[in-house]
Amino acid sequence: MPEKYTTPYPARRIYSDGRAEDTEVLLAKECPVKLFLDGKQFTTLFSSPLELKELAVGHLITEGILSFKEIAGVEVEGNEVYILTLKEKHPSQDGFSQATRGAGKQIFVDSDSIFDPEALFAGTGHLESETYKLTRGTHLAALIDGKGKLTVRIVDVGRHNAVDKVVGAALLRGLDISHLYMLSTGRQPAYMITKAARAGISLVATKAMPFDSGVEAAKKANMCLVGQLRQESMLVFAGEWRVRI
Repeated sequence: MPEKYTTPYPARRIYSDGRAEDTEVLLAKECPVKLFLDGKQFTTLFSSPLELKELAVGHLITEGILSFKEIAGVEVEGNEVYILTLKEKHPSQDGFSQATRGAGKQIFVDSDSIFDPEALFAGTGHLESETYKLTRGTHLAALIDGKGKLTVRIVDVGRHNAVDKVVGAALLRGLDISHLYMLSTGRQPAYMITKAARAGISLVATKAMPFDSGVEAAKKANMCLVGQLRQESMLVFAGEWRVRI
């Protein structure tokens, strides 16, 4: 599977002692993906070239464009994704731009989900992918249940795309996201937290450190935000009650 995400490129490695040599390295692939709503182009995303159906579904939901029940069908043709909807009116491109800047009504995650620390520590075993080891150029997002069991995991060149794809994959499989937590390799600004909140995710954990805007967004959305997740410890920045001590 990693070979579908990567492509070999020649490079010249130069050492500090003056030596130089030709080499070949694997780089992560990125491609433009055009989304069409009811036949009209809506936007173009740049992502890894796999899981495009999941990307489209997850993106429309995490950006607040559509709810899952408003999606009537999804077809993928090459790097183009066609979404049929049950919605009469769609936002303009300007409306989309405002959404991506975090504009819109406040989101509140109406969930009473609580997770054991052991389930969160178990997530550290799912943080690295073969594609990342080969390229050092990808992010990962995963959805994990209350027992620490992996349900969905997807790699992408963009941290936001990875989130969109796991949300889309989970919904297309009929999973109840409200009982899962999201694991991410990326930093968590308000924009990323808001995407998770729109999907109904109550806890986000990352191996990185969040931004202050991400912490404040998590507090407002009734979410738990965990940073610097390691095998031996974690930092809980918001929604401490969701981690059972």
